[in-house]
Amino acid sequence: MNEDAARVLAWYRVGVEKRLGKDMSDEQIAERRKYIRTMLRNVPGWENITDEQVDNIRIYRFDEDWYIEDTDFYEYKF
Repeated sequence: MNEDAARVLAWYRVGVEKRLGKDMSDEQIAERRKYIRTMLRNVPGWENITDEQVDNIRIYRFDEDWYIEDTDFYEYKF
């Protein structure tokens, strides 16, 4: 899987039952986690989140800015 595919998966949460969620294979989940952790490695407060937390957040780009949407649907620009 490439970075572009992982970026698309990061736009969704893991699991179709969640808001903006999508069913993913184990490989897709692993790639998505890796991509998100890479994006957040230098963001204070987000650098050490668990797999469960990663599965329940979204990361996306809007114009030139990047955003994290947490489990409570709050958005943070980083």
